Amino acid sequence: MGTGTDILRNPPGRAVRIVRCADYADSLAPAFARLLAESALLGPQDVAGRRVLVKPNLLTDRAPEQAVTTHPAFLRLVIRHLKAAGAEVSVGDSPASAANLRAVLEKTGVGAVCKEEGVPFVSFEREGVRACSVDGFNFTLAGPVAEADLVVSLPKVKSHSLTKLTAAVKNLYGAVPGYDKTTLHRHYPRPDDFGRLMQAIWRVLPPTVSLADAVVGMEGQGPANGRPAKLGFLAASADPFALDIALCGILHIKPTSVPYLKGLADLHAPEVAGDSVDIASFEVPVGSHLLSLVPAGLMRVAARVLWVRPRIDAGKCVNCGRCIKACPVNALTRPEAKGHTIPALRKKSCVGCACCHEVCPQGAIHMAQSPVLRLAHAFHGLD
Repeated sequence: MGTGTDILRNPPGRAVRIVRCADYADSLAPAFARLLAESALLGPQDVAGRRVLVKPNLLTDRAPEQAVTTHPAFLRLVIRHLKAAGAEVSVGDSPASAANLRAVLEKTGVGAVCKEEGVPFVSFEREGVRACSVDGFNFTLAGPVAEADLVVSLPKVKSHSLTKLTAAVKNLYGAVPGYDKTTLHRHYPRPDDFGRLMQAIWRVLPPTVSLADAVVGMEGQGPANGRPAKLGFLAASADPFALDIALCGILHIKPTSVPYLKGLADLHAPEVAGDSVDIASFEVPVGSHLLSLVPAGLMRVAARVLWVRPRIDAGKCVNCGRCIKACPVNALTRPEAKGHTIPALRKKSCVGCACCHEVCPQGAIHMAQSPVLRLAHAFHGLD
C-alpha cells in the first residue's frame, strides 16, 4: 500500500466494495465481516504490529441518531477487528473549532466506546503538528496522523453545502488540527480551490483505508443540519477518490461537480463490486459552486448578485455564539454589538464557506441563495 501521493498518481487498486446493511443492530456485525472478507482489507498481514489510527467523523456534538457523526457501533467493530488482528490502535479526530471536545466525545458515544474497548483517544490539537507545503498550499498535519503507519478512515456519507458530498476524501480534512482548518477556509473560500487543497492534503497522508458508514447518512443541508437518510450500506476501498466516485454513482451526483474529485474521475474510475445499491433520491445542496464558474477577476462584481449566505432563524437561535467563533472571516458579530436579537452578518465579508452552518447545534442556520440564483432555480435544497 502506498502513500497518499502514490494513491493519487498510481492507485494501488481502485476496487470499491459495497455491502448492504439495514441497521446498526443485528445487521451491522455480519455486514462488516462480509465487507472486510470480500474487500481483502485490514487483515493481520496488513496491520499486525503497526500503529493504526482510526479517524471517525466527529464534526460536532450530536447524538448518533442525528447522522452527523460516525456511528459508535461501527467504530466499536472496527476497533475490535484491528485489535484482534494485532494492531496498536488509537482513535483520533479534530472536531469543528467551535465544538467542545469533551461534549463531542460524550454526545456521539465515541468516548464511551474508546474507554470500554481500552483504546486511547488522541486530540489532534494537543499532540503537535507537522508543517507541509504541497502544490502551492501550506498547511499543518496533526502529529498522530503523520506518525501513524496506517490510517483507517470512517467517514459518514453526507451532503455538504460547500463540497456537495462529504465522505472518504473530505473526512481527512480533520487531519488538519483546530483553527488551522478555519484559516484554510478563509484562504481558499472558492470550492475549486478548496478541492485542490483537499487533494494536496491527501498527498502527504500515510497509507489510508476508508470504511464508509452509509447505513444512515445525511441529505439536504449537510453536513450537520440536514436530514437523516436511510441509505442501507457500508463501503470500503484503499483508494478514497475511487470510493467517493462510486458513492456519486449510487447517489446520482456528477463527480465533476464535487470540487475535490475534479480532474480525477478518469484516473480513479472505480471497480465496484459487491451488492447493488441504488438510492432513488438524495438531496444535495450545491452551495456556492456556481461561483466556481466565474473568473477570479470578476468575483467582486459577481458576488453582488450571485451569492450563498447563512440565514439565521430567530425562533431557533439561542445565541450560543458557536457560529461567531467558527466564522473564518469574522463576518458574524454578537447581537449585543449591533442591537440585534440574533448574530448579525457582515454580508460583504461572508465567503459562503458554511462553517457557521456546520456548528449550529439548533439547526437555526440555513444556507440561502441570492434572488438571482433563486429565480434561476440554481440550487435545490436552499432557501
